[in-house]
Amino acid sequence: FQENIPRCLPEGLGVVVDKGAWEVPPLFAWLSQAGGVEELEMFRTFNMGIGMVLVMGAEEATRALEEHPEARIIGRVEAGQGVRFQ
Repeated sequence: FQENIPRCLPEGLGVVVDKGAWEVPPLFAWLSQAGGVEELEMFRTFNMGIGMVLVMGAEEATRALEEHPEARIIGRVEAGQGVRFQ
């Protein structure tokens, strides 16, 4: 998750992911607790229920949500690098 998203961005841009933007399936909470797995590692290994990430402009995102109402905006691109969770 956090290693793959930056690969599609130009130098000098990073992503802020809003962890509250989607419902994490309960299985992941159980896996984390039962296995003693840190949250960052859960994102790295299991993507926490996110099947696919698309990076696009705001206008394209609006159209995508109209076409696919089950989709979610989970973050934003900003100056920086890597992925930051909030």
